[in-house]
Amino acid sequence: MTALNAMAELRRKAQQKQKRLERLRRDPRYREVIGVFVNAKLLTTNIEVEPRKGPVTLEDVLWAGRLEPRLLELLPAVMIKKPSMIEYGKVPPDLDRVLDQLRHNETPRDFRGIPGEKLQEWIPRIGQKGKLPTQLKAFRFRKEDVDLLEQIATKRGLTETDVVRAGLRALVEK
Repeated sequence: MTALNAMAELRRKAQQKQKRLERLRRDPRYREVIGVFVNAKLLTTNIEVEPRKGPVTLEDVLWAGRLEPRLLELLPAVMIKKPSMIEYGKVPPDLDRVLDQLRHNETPRDFRGIPGEKLQEWIPRIGQKGKLPTQLKAFRFRKEDVDLLEQIATKRGLTETDVVRAGLRALVEK
């Protein structure tokens, strides 16, 4: 008899949790965030949601991510590769740490239950496909080096960055 009572109690709690999740998924914040990610073709969903353009707040994405973990999985890559999708407020320290590690092409630790490897997988899949974020490097050139760089770039119709890249590749090929 107690086993039946325990099963009934477990079923009742599961039904309560399901009703709560359904209520939260009707929340306008959730529907707005999902709509933006669906419109950007980053998510598909079986619930009826209106695709929506425009940015969503970081706070709303983090809130909706508690209901839909795929949002948390996508969030760091979206912030790096498609920052116009998110309205930034104060970035939480755990997210800031993950963003810094991903920008430096490192595998981050888990982020709110999402393994770092899964976060890293999304970087080349968002924005320009297959491209990793660029890393800034600062170099100090002499005046004559800058003049030469500008001259080559103008003569070949390239940017100065493209000239440096081509020079690096030429050195590797020799």
